[in-house]
Amino acid sequence: MANITVTLDDSDKQRLSDFCDQIGISVSGLFTMFTKTVLREGEIPFRIGLDKPNRATIRAMKEGDKILRNLHKAKVYDNLDEMWADLKK
Repeated sequence: MANITVTLDDSDKQRLSDFCDQIGISVSGLFTMFTKTVLREGEIPFRIGLDKPNRATIRAMKEGDKILRNLHKAKVYDNLDEMWADLKK
């Protein structure tokens, strides 16, 4: 058996211990599961990367850019009642 030392923030260590207690395994067991999965699958068992907007978000961003480019054409309201009345038409 080999030992590995992992340095964690005190808060993270407590939260990890609490999580492991809730699911009924030890922190050591959690790291063993992680290691076995990496060795069996030949990859890290979760996605690592930068967040990238999905298609719907990209469309919304493009629409927002289009609105900003044409803001001079946008209808402006002085109050919400006017806006709601217009929307009900």
